[in-house]
Amino acid sequence: MVEISILLLRLNSKVCLSSVIACVMLVLGLFVPFVAHAYTGVTIVMSVQTPANLEFIDQFSAELIKNKQANLRVNVITLSDKEKLVVAENSELVIALGVKALEAASRLKRSTPVLGVFTPLPAFNSVMAKSRRDLGSFSAIVLDQPFARQMSLIKCVLPEAQKIGVLLSTTSAQYTEYVQEEGEKRSLNIQEEKVNQEADLIPQLKKLLDTVDAILAIPDPAIYSRETAQPILLTSYRYKKPIFGYSQSYVRAGALAAVYSTSKQLAKQAAEIAIKSRPAPSDLPPPQLPKYFSIMLNYQVARSLNIPLMDEDEVLKKMLESDAPEAI
Repeated sequence: MVEISILLLRLNSKVCLSSVIACVMLVLGLFVPFVAHAYTGVTIVMSVQTPANLEFIDQFSAELIKNKQANLRVNVITLSDKEKLVVAENSELVIALGVKALEAASRLKRSTPVLGVFTPLPAFNSVMAKSRRDLGSFSAIVLDQPFARQMSLIKCVLPEAQKIGVLLSTTSAQYTEYVQEEGEKRSLNIQEEKVNQEADLIPQLKKLLDTVDAILAIPDPAIYSRETAQPILLTSYRYKKPIFGYSQSYVRAGALAAVYSTSKQLAKQAAEIAIKSRPAPSDLPPPQLPKYFSIMLNYQVARSLNIPLMDEDEVLKKMLESDAPEAI
């Protein structure tokens, strides 16, 4: 089963494309297709020079050289909050690192190809809807890991687990059916609680912790943020229940484990897309889930919760054996 978000985006692409064609025909009385020329450069945009962003840039450039695409020049822009993004719109691919950069890139000319990175899928969907951009010239490597991959990690680390708790906001509630489906495939009973407002967060978390074996965190800024990380992790720790996160930072902060993609892995995937789409920049692939991934285990938390853990390399090896490419 394809991820729900990818399914929705595919459907949206057909609707948007039909709308654009209809509008053009209404105004002009004919349809004149836009002919895009191969881009000669890539502009990488970020709002903050974080170590993750800088590592992405270095690896992306290295991947171009490795694939004999050194003639594809790379420009880097660090955009302030009030600054308007300016690029060579008819000759460049824009790679936006993070949600703020993606929002700025979404306001460029509609024919400018834009690829988002480090953006959760709900945020990508929101930016795309607000900007009224079309798939084809607007895409992303989303931050979300496939649910199948996350369930695989849980079963490798907690083979006896039966009940997994998930907190969902109105934004991430669209994933309900698909989380449930992937859980069922691995004999995991997924229990959910809705968080409609900030005051609901800890009470709903406690309701889950009363009945589940672990919590699976899904990238959703309405629930998981810098401000909520400490209370969520401390509450789960008091209940002696582990949390499976989606980033290295969450594991360092106190989650038991996470499957995530490094900046270098995302840069490799972005370079593959850039090279493949270069001859036809108006034909970017649909939004993609991370292709390459890593895992991180917190052995200190495991000892505190009396959870025996295998070596990280062994867990990763088991996951790779069962990790099938996602259908996009």
